[in-house]
Amino acid sequence: SEALESPWWLPWCSLMVMLEGAILAIWAAWYILQRMTKSEALEKSLPAITEEESTSPHLVLTNASPCGPLGVSSRSDNVEPVEFDSGICHGSWLCVHKPTYEPDRMQSGKYPLAEHLHQRKRLWEWRLQLRFRDCVSADSVYFGCEQDRYYHVGTVERYISSSVISLLRHASADNMYQTHGEDPASVRGEAERPTIAFPLWVMDQLIITEEGEEAPKLDDPDFSTYGIIRAQNRKGMQEALHGLEFKPGRTFTFGFWCIAQFVDAIGWRVPARGVIPEVKLNEIGTHPPIYVSMYLLRPQDQWTDVQGRRDARHLDSRKIYIWRVSLWSSALPPPLERQKDLQG
Repeated sequence: SEALESPWWLPWCSLMVMLEGAILAIWAAWYILQRMTKSEALEKSLPAITEEESTSPHLVLTNASPCGPLGVSSRSDNVEPVEFDSGICHGSWLCVHKPTYEPDRMQSGKYPLAEHLHQRKRLWEWRLQLRFRDCVSADSVYFGCEQDRYYHVGTVERYISSSVISLLRHASADNMYQTHGEDPASVRGEAERPTIAFPLWVMDQLIITEEGEEAPKLDDPDFSTYGIIRAQNRKGMQEALHGLEFKPGRTFTFGFWCIAQFVDAIGWRVPARGVIPEVKLNEIGTHPPIYVSMYLLRPQDQWTDVQGRRDARHLDSRKIYIWRVSLWSSALPPPLERQKDLQG
C-alpha cells in the first residue's frame, strides 16, 4: 500500500499548476478587456468614411532622413513612383496597398493596380529601384521596418506579439533580426530603436539591368513578369544574391511582398489567421509612424557604445541608410506635429 501512496509533493505541484492556469486566465481576461476598450475608443476617434468622400483610408508615405528630397510624399493608392537620393544611392520607390478598410471596394477589384493584386493573397507590394554611387556587398544589406522611438511593451503584449513575430520569422525562413528596442532612460549611451529587419534574400523579385540598358518602370503593367521571382525559382534567387555586389552603372530593381498577407498596414493590424485572432499593431507596441528602410551596418571598428563582445545591436549610429521612407495609416495617424515634422 505504501508503494501506491501518492508522493507528498504531488498536491503542491497540482496547486502550482492550477495557480499558474488561474494567472494566465486573469492575464487573458485583462488583455481581452483592454482590447475591447481600446477598440471602442479607436472606432469613436476615427472619422466616418462615406461614399461621397473623395478620399479613402490609405497609407501616407514620405521620404525620410537621410533620404531626400525631404517632405516628398505619396499614397498607397497612387501608382506614380517617387524619387529619392540618400547619397550612397539614388532611385525610386512605389508602394501599393489593397483598400482593406473598404471591403466592398476591395471585393469589387476597382482600385489601383487591381489587375495585378486582386487575385493574389498579398495585401500590399513594395517596388524599389536602386542606382548605387559606391560599391556595396548585398550580403551586408538589411531590409526592414523601424519604429520612430521606443515604446514600452508589457508582458501580455509581448506574449501576444510573439505569435506575430513567429509568422514573420516563418515567412523569412528564420532569418530575421528583431528587437523591442531599449528604454533610453535605462540604457547607458545610445539606445536601440524597435526594429524588424531581414537579409536581402527575402526579396521576392530581382531585376538587374546592365549599364546602357533601360531598366523597367515600377508602374509597368508587365512588371511582375520581369527578372527572377523567388516563389518560382528559389535557388536562382539565392544564387543571384549570394556574393552580389551593388556597383555603379547597374540598376537593381526589387519587389517585396512575402509577409504582405500577414500585415494590413492601412488597418494597422495583423488579420486573424487560423487559431490566431486579429491583433491590433498599436496594442503590441507598434505605433505610427514607422520607417521602411534598407541599410547596412558600418564596420565594427567604427562602432560606438559597444557593450560587451556580444553587442550586435542595430543602433542608428551604426547604420548607413541606402533608402528610408516614413509610413502611417490615414485611419490612425501620428500626432499632427509629428506629421508636419516628417512632411516638411
